[in-house]
Amino acid sequence: MIMSSAAPGSRSFADGQALGILLIVAVALVAVWVGTRSWRRGPVPTGADDAEQAGAVAVRRGNIVRGVLLLIAAAGLIWVFTYKGDPPAAEAAPVAQEPVGQSPSATTGPAKVERVIDAAPRVGEYRLHTGAEAAEYQRVVPGKPETGKRWFYDGPGEGPIGALLQISTVEWDAELAEATSPEALSDELRNFFAGARATQVTDFEAGPWGGRLSCGFVAADIGRQIVCAWADSTTRGQIGLTDEDSLAKAAEVALQFRSASEKRT
Repeated sequence: MIMSSAAPGSRSFADGQALGILLIVAVALVAVWVGTRSWRRGPVPTGADDAEQAGAVAVRRGNIVRGVLLLIAAAGLIWVFTYKGDPPAAEAAPVAQEPVGQSPSATTGPAKVERVIDAAPRVGEYRLHTGAEAAEYQRVVPGKPETGKRWFYDGPGEGPIGALLQISTVEWDAELAEATSPEALSDELRNFFAGARATQVTDFEAGPWGGRLSCGFVAADIGRQIVCAWADSTTRGQIGLTDEDSLAKAAEVALQFRSASEKRT
């Protein structure tokens, strides 16, 4: 869930801050854990006499990496609970407006349609992590959504994680239906990006499901990322992209994820 309230300066702003920070921390933790996999295994033993020594080295290195992960997670949590926030969202993260067509779904209540929300196995160049690999990412990444769902994808780049997708819907959280007006949805996105301390936040075409879609740059320990978020009367979604460097291209990718993850009849 991106927000639970749309009023500026209210719980929604704090939620946006927390989610934005945790998204950065999540990607950093996964990158450290996967990036040190070969190093953690230690030297390959050349004989029976070296096996015990190699095992001890692997254990020691694994403990070092786990300690680093704990420090990163602790720093992120401390930031979440101590950061006092920026000025009101309208000032902190102004949205560069582009022509956006508003769908009736942004002005009416939840549409009574049959829907299936689930992660697509593949979206363009992005492939869903499953099984033990996905379980490991879920284990080391903090801040799992209470009512929504989260998925990890690899991407066109060299890193193990190219996209981190999170979605929440009215089927999982009835509070989302409380904010459905265009103004409320706009406030949700503004507060989310202000909380994430995003820059160059820009509106884009929201696609066939309507609502609003915006993308912006977010600074992280492993480099600049792009975060996109969308909101309509029934769904809130966000995706962090580590392999994209263009907001327009990232918005296209976000739309592909949105369309592939939500089926309506």
